[in-house]
Amino acid sequence: MLWGLGFLIFSLSPLLGGHELSFKSKMILTLVCIWSLRLSLYMLIRMTKNPEDVRYANWRKQWGKKEPLYAFLKVYLLQSAILVTIAYPLVWLTMDTSSLIGSFDFVALILFIIGFSFESIADYQMFQFKNKLSKTKIIMRKGLWSYCRHPNYFGEILIWWGFFCFTINTGFGFFSLLSPMIITLLLLKVSGVTILEEELKNRGPEFQTYFNEVSCILPFQKKHFVVFLKVTGVTLFLDFIWLGNLFNDFYVEQSKHIARINNGHFDALPWATFLVYIIIPLGVSCFAIFCSNSRSMALFKGIFYGLILYCTYEFTNLALIKDWPIEMALLDIAWGPILCGAGAFLSYSNNLHSC
Repeated sequence: MLWGLGFLIFSLSPLLGGHELSFKSKMILTLVCIWSLRLSLYMLIRMTKNPEDVRYANWRKQWGKKEPLYAFLKVYLLQSAILVTIAYPLVWLTMDTSSLIGSFDFVALILFIIGFSFESIADYQMFQFKNKLSKTKIIMRKGLWSYCRHPNYFGEILIWWGFFCFTINTGFGFFSLLSPMIITLLLLKVSGVTILEEELKNRGPEFQTYFNEVSCILPFQKKHFVVFLKVTGVTLFLDFIWLGNLFNDFYVEQSKHIARINNGHFDALPWATFLVYIIIPLGVSCFAIFCSNSRSMALFKGIFYGLILYCTYEFTNLALIKDWPIEMALLDIAWGPILCGAGAFLSYSNNLHSC
């Protein structure tokens, strides 16, 4: 229960020295607070509702009369040292007075949101499952647990690689690399997957079937990644024709008073452009293709995903940005469903139904 709170306390320690927080530091502290309080509250509830974690119970049996000494050394002292080693980048981030926001900060925030969603929702699904079927030996393989055998660990790993990405633009990113590496190693090879799956093997053939059919930590298979690459290729090709050739002059003329333009062409930020062509194919893959059982349904969902995506973007701009080109907004709303629908239709493959 104290593991998550330890990171929060450690992250707040620089405030005792009167350090003034930048916007980035405040945001990171908020993320740490959300993560740590959620984890500690979950552990507290789980402690009151369920028996002791089987891994600690087994240690008690092994240690016998030497339990107090080994518990102090192997549980409290060792985990405190590990906590400090993992958490030190958070202290650097709190002390960083620079207000500069870079490309990797956006990547970091995206990784945190995805990771936190995986971890918290997976924990909730497992908690509900154990409360309903606490006296059975059934394996949980519904919800996020149908995508991989340890979605909560996958989320935790993403969270810490996200915190690492926050440090890259600060100049000491290399020195913080140890933090996510330790978390990844611990969860995959030491206290997480290895010990837990050794215990689950006692569940018999049902776990073996689950083991053979569902990946360990990654919530996707090779075929899903191939589809994502196909959607990315289709999206890049169609947008190149649309923006780079057919309507380049129209878009330049419409947005020249607000856009990055050089010699009659858009001079886009490379990192932001890269993220756009990751996020759009990812959305088409997840919300249109993977949840469809036919090419026609993938097309239908792709069209609606594109409509919602581009309508949200254009209506937000029209609402908040003075003199946002209304003709360009109308053309964009027409293009979004075509782009995403074509990506879904051309990239669909059988046997991808995952919802």
